[in-house]
Amino acid sequence: MTNDQLVEIFIPAVDKFGGFPSSVKFIIGGDKIIYVHNKSVITEDRDASCTITMSEDVMRRVIRGDIDAMSAVMEGDIQVEGDTSVAVSVQGLF
Repeated sequence: MTNDQLVEIFIPAVDKFGGFPSSVKFIIGGDKIIYVHNKSVITEDRDASCTITMSEDVMRRVIRGDIDAMSAVMEGDIQVEGDTSVAVSVQGLF
């Protein structure tokens, strides 16, 4: 997955979700960054209230609904840094 492909996936999901009042940074596969604040989705590495890190495979499975994000956090497949309440709110994104 490229950053552009991820942006194409995130924009409609964030729009449908209604945006995020707190900033969230997703690090996917170690080198892809998606930063979301309100309804803005960009590929810049910025400071965020919460950073969520996962592999591309885990991201694909979350998007498809094959795995529950909170279960993936508990199993260590997704790492969360910063404000965990923001991470909980992200759970319904996909």
